[in-house]
Amino acid sequence: MWKIDERDCMHPVNAVVVGAGIAGLCCAWELKRAGLRVTVLERSESVGGRIRSERFYGHDIEVGAQFPSSGYRYILPLMRDTGTIARLVKSSPWGAVERNHTLHAVHARRPWTMLTGGLLGIGEYGKLALGSLAPLWQGRRLNPSEYATLAALDDADAAQWCATTMGAAARDYVFEPMIHGFYFQRLSGTSRALVAALLAFNGADALAVTGGWQALPIAMAAQLDVRSGATVDAIEEMPEGVRVRVGDEWLVADRVILACPANVSRELLPCASEAEQAVLAVKYASSIHVAFALRSNWKPPAYLRGIHGALAAPCEGADIAALTFESGRLPGSDGGEVLSVMLGNDAARRAMNRPDDELLRDIVEQLDRTFPDLHAAIVETRVRRWPTAEPRSPVGRARAVAAYRRSLVGRRRVVLAGDYLGSPWTDGAAETGRWAAHHIVRSASADRSAP
Repeated sequence: MWKIDERDCMHPVNAVVVGAGIAGLCCAWELKRAGLRVTVLERSESVGGRIRSERFYGHDIEVGAQFPSSGYRYILPLMRDTGTIARLVKSSPWGAVERNHTLHAVHARRPWTMLTGGLLGIGEYGKLALGSLAPLWQGRRLNPSEYATLAALDDADAAQWCATTMGAAARDYVFEPMIHGFYFQRLSGTSRALVAALLAFNGADALAVTGGWQALPIAMAAQLDVRSGATVDAIEEMPEGVRVRVGDEWLVADRVILACPANVSRELLPCASEAEQAVLAVKYASSIHVAFALRSNWKPPAYLRGIHGALAAPCEGADIAALTFESGRLPGSDGGEVLSVMLGNDAARRAMNRPDDELLRDIVEQLDRTFPDLHAAIVETRVRRWPTAEPRSPVGRARAVAAYRRSLVGRRRVVLAGDYLGSPWTDGAAETGRWAAHHIVRSASADRSAP
């Protein structure tokens, strides 16, 4: 540590993490476990980033990230460490996918229900089944949440690759709805590396957290030094350490981890290298989450009862990307149904600044086509806008992340973490925080052993 006027500074720490989303909290958790003194700075008053649970109509609904997965490699150990693992329950294995403006029920562990449920014809299903054999076999050796390891597969546009490998119908009614419904972006312009990562989750269960998924980041923050309402204004890196300005105060640290969205990190990172600029250039897909509380006597059509959600087919022109049914997401939940709607990027950007009443009117008109008279059952609504919902995954992003990680040496005292460096789901963000922490621990060990 270098000399500085202590009247202007908070107490020095080993590391400062900027951002209390899951990437930042995971990083701080690993650093603390390694014995380092770490402080987390969060500009909002709550932790968790896009893991956001809210009480609504007698339910704890998810207005950000929706479903943990039994295939997650980093989130589930954190839940065990924090004692929140007991809150996990399996969501219904049934979902639905749109084709010809009709929803077709599909079982997550029974792929043949795409055929028996009418989503795909027999020839279309056969091409999907045969074409997916090699990617599924390859996926057995992949860690889907460590996006940098997918660099070798980051070489082709997903739309073209899916059509060639598994057929146009599988592209339009299986993979496009998944990419658009889960991550709000179109398959065209996305790397096949992301599809390969999704296939590696084959057979995993969708999960839900009783009391809300945000219980995890809240439990983590309770065991860390987290300072909410702390906006970082500047970061100054020097050979001996880093200064972080928060209002009129400076926090002094050996290293800083920027675990913020890419646009925030771009503003704060001093003297970005070429490799850093490449990963920070990522663009985000937007989304809008709308929750509808429905009267207790409202029921979906019989063939859709018990599903946890539904994916729309963008080729059929709907603004809606995905639906979630609270009764299927968290089976056994009491009270009336809550139907949540997520918009895809294009629709969300058009509607981001529109008044809520106009937005709600248009969504209800679309929903009424599938669920006639749903408008008469709505008793309450809630809207949550996400301008930076998910990082986009064009061809080249996995290779850029891998190049950044190779380029980072011990002399660099500001380390990047966050969703844009990982797979675009919560476990991917957690992996980036864990990787950053392990890099810093190794660097600190090298510093101590240096002559």
